[in-house]
Amino acid sequence: MRSGLCVLGHGVAALQNGALTRLTLISTAALLTLVGCTSTDRHDERPASTPVTRHAPPMSRPPPGRCDRLAAPSGAQDGDGSPRHPVDGPRSLVRLLAPGQTGCLRTGTYEERELIVDRERITLRSAPGEHATWRGRIVLRGRGDELLELNLDGSYGPRCGGPACGTLPSPTIHAADVVVAFNDITSPGSGICVHPRRWRSQRPDSFHIIGNRVHDCGRRPPTEHDHGIYVADGYNGEILDNVVFDNADRGIQLYPDARFTTVVNNTVDGNGSGIVLSERSAGNRVRDNVFTNSVVRWNAETFNLSGAGNRFAGNCVRAGNRDPDYDENGGVALPRRVEQTATRVARDPVYRARAAGDFRVLPTSACAGKGAPDAVARPPRQ
Repeated sequence: MRSGLCVLGHGVAALQNGALTRLTLISTAALLTLVGCTSTDRHDERPASTPVTRHAPPMSRPPPGRCDRLAAPSGAQDGDGSPRHPVDGPRSLVRLLAPGQTGCLRTGTYEERELIVDRERITLRSAPGEHATWRGRIVLRGRGDELLELNLDGSYGPRCGGPACGTLPSPTIHAADVVVAFNDITSPGSGICVHPRRWRSQRPDSFHIIGNRVHDCGRRPPTEHDHGIYVADGYNGEILDNVVFDNADRGIQLYPDARFTTVVNNTVDGNGSGIVLSERSAGNRVRDNVFTNSVVRWNAETFNLSGAGNRFAGNCVRAGNRDPDYDENGGVALPRRVEQTATRVARDPVYRARAAGDFRVLPTSACAGKGAPDAVARPPRQ
């Protein structure tokens, strides 16, 4: 049985002897207050009326790293993954990893058209202090797998079957308890980026999408199919502290059956639409985010929503659509079926330097205190 997820104050988590051990971190003050713990060793089906609250860390910076095996652009397929004999890329690296181990990619560019990871509780990440670029599609089917601190470009992956389709989503999450954190994720001119979705008997419950920059996903002109984060299925997922910007269609889509998803402290700007809740999606909590400048439709809306118990609370919005029909109420068009409280409407610029990719919220803005933390919102170092 796996031990529980314990949250210490704001932004600290440890799952001892489990996949999230390497995500333990953050401030000294946070260690003073134990907020709560839960535990799980089953992948249960739960009725829609029974949410289970679990909290992953909205962290301010990446966790410290370790490497059990290494890959490098100069490595060899038959290497042993040691510092002196690294392997040549992600596929060879995964073959060497046992559950609970971490494989690190040295600085450089790796191309794997499609890699399906079905080993449980392995971590793939950039080597500490380095930044690796991975081009191609990644599918996570191992429970508790982690994908950390990588530059991910899904546009090099395989395309779906129809002639009008884009590339298949990347990273795709099929398993429970998967962590995708502190990455730069894109799929320019191609398709969907982060995609939790059921696969056969697997459902991506309790996924954690934390502290990523998700941008430029999808084909232009917009097709209504290519989104930054697209949650199709799963219970108790968490989308925390991300900056989701300039994606062709939805920034965040919950469709058709996302249940009890927590969407907190994200900055969502310049997408076709900001967030869309649709069909059977129920019990989702959307709070303390910033939704701004959607270019095709609304900052927040629904589509054929029948699911109950969705809440939109304490968010800040700013309309910026060239079509004034979508600028009413700060660009929010939510029906009464969605409980909406304490929405702030900004008319100021909101960000320090949006055009330069700096989404830190100005302290003078109506949105101050909302959205992604500065460590994620500032432009990445080149």
